[in-house]
Amino acid sequence: MQYQIIPLEMGSLVKRHVFQKNNKEIKCGLVWKLGSVLTNIKPAFLKTYDPNIGICIQDIPGGSIGETYGGEKVIYFSDTVEDEEEEELSDIFYESSKKYSNNYVDVFHDLGWIEVSIESYIFGEIEIKEIKSTPVSYK
Repeated sequence: MQYQIIPLEMGSLVKRHVFQKNNKEIKCGLVWKLGSVLTNIKPAFLKTYDPNIGICIQDIPGGSIGETYGGEKVIYFSDTVEDEEEEELSDIFYESSKKYSNNYVDVFHDLGWIEVSIESYIFGEIEIKEIKSTPVSYK
């Protein structure tokens, strides 16, 4: 049997990359308006789940992000990133840089940033549905 974990509030499913360089940090990724997490293992985390903190998808046994809708890219910088560098990194992240054409992860690495984590989270009020059969896929 499959289980679908659905956030009841828009924007409660996120994928976040964290990059560091010296004393600087970038947090960036995607926030989906709608989406869900799928697992074949009955969720057991509900007793300790805090909607204000949420849970890392990797901490849900068998959990993976299902279909998502309305993804929006977001980026945040530590106070130690200078304005000029912040502007250049934002252009790279939002793919508006004329200087760099690779994806932002590769360019950040080329510029000396180290990716220290990549995690996905679900938070807020959630609903869990049992999916008794897998939908038929048409081609």
